[in-house]
Amino acid sequence: MVSQIRTTLALVGVMALAGCQSLSRESVPYGCGDIPTYADNVCLVDTWIAFGLQAQRGDAEWREEMLADVGQRRMDQKAVRAVVLSWDGPGEWQKASNLYKASIDSAPARLQPLLRQWLNELEARRQLYAQRGNSVRGQGSRHDGTQALKRENEKLKQQLKEMSDKLEALTDIERTINARD
Repeated sequence: MVSQIRTTLALVGVMALAGCQSLSRESVPYGCGDIPTYADNVCLVDTWIAFGLQAQRGDAEWREEMLADVGQRRMDQKAVRAVVLSWDGPGEWQKASNLYKASIDSAPARLQPLLRQWLNELEARRQLYAQRGNSVRGQGSRHDGTQALKRENEKLKQQLKEMSDKLEALTDIERTINARD
């Protein structure tokens, strides 16, 4: 009898806890999903930074899925496409640059500095890639070209690490700011 009462009380306790947890869940505001928007809400910058990191780490299959899922008409969709394409191959960088330029001015003011920073980093990569192409064509030996590519690859890896560190630092700053609110 005592064992049945304990079991019943334990079951009621678990159900009460589960019920409280389900009641405390708040609905996610518009624009706080996996694919960011220009909805100016509390998670605006966090969502874009998380998406930028995801785009940086995503593979070709992920990029194809994102581009298929995202429209092309709204400015926020153009910005999403720019982020995805900017982490694709050099053949997509010009298109990404154009999409960034077309969509930055219509972004919420809080988001514009981040999008401009990403555009500037993309332009720097494009410039380095163009310089690398010029230096490889100017060198006579295949060995010298390979060495130049290796050096350039190391530079790009270092820049990628620095950009990743910056994005993570921005995320930490935004979380700290949001925690104070």
